[in-house]
Amino acid sequence: MRITLALLLLASTAHAQSKKDKELAAKTPNHEAIAAPGTKPAPLINLYNEHTHEWLAVDPAKPPGGHALDLFLRDHYTSKSMTMEPRLLGVLVSAAEKFKSPVVDVVSGFRHPKFNLMLRKKGHQVARDSQHTHGNAVDFFVPGVTTQQLQAWAKSQKLGGVGLYLESGFVHMDTGPIRFWSGD
Repeated sequence: MRITLALLLLASTAHAQSKKDKELAAKTPNHEAIAAPGTKPAPLINLYNEHTHEWLAVDPAKPPGGHALDLFLRDHYTSKSMTMEPRLLGVLVSAAEKFKSPVVDVVSGFRHPKFNLMLRKKGHQVARDSQHTHGNAVDFFVPGVTTQQLQAWAKSQKLGGVGLYLESGFVHMDTGPIRFWSGD
């Protein structure tokens, strides 16, 4: 029905429109995102948050607005969110596309400063002024891809910091100064 209506609206714009047609067209949402019949839609990239068990489906051609990403990457401990660096979504989508994976697992996005301090006091390997606390970092892995392969790709992006956490099985990427390290 929606495609038919969209096609009718397109056909009616080719001819002189009546007042009724113009009113109907003004009330109908823009359907330019609808693929032509028989056209395969672009595949989605599915982001999975390891701590909240939430999913965020991303159309690489039309990524979601910042608020959806901010909420998805919120601190799982405090449930607080902040404005995340928009390039982080590009990092996750690019990794999925590079390794031809429909899924990217996110281990950590925003980390509230209080939670970061608590982790430091418990002896976890977190920086005092972590890029996570500024909304500039994401820890992630791609199922079926080795951590070393993901790290090599991350370094080649020349975006910022890249940390390899081999035992934990994830890579850290941030938009701070370019630097590299390994952790547990």
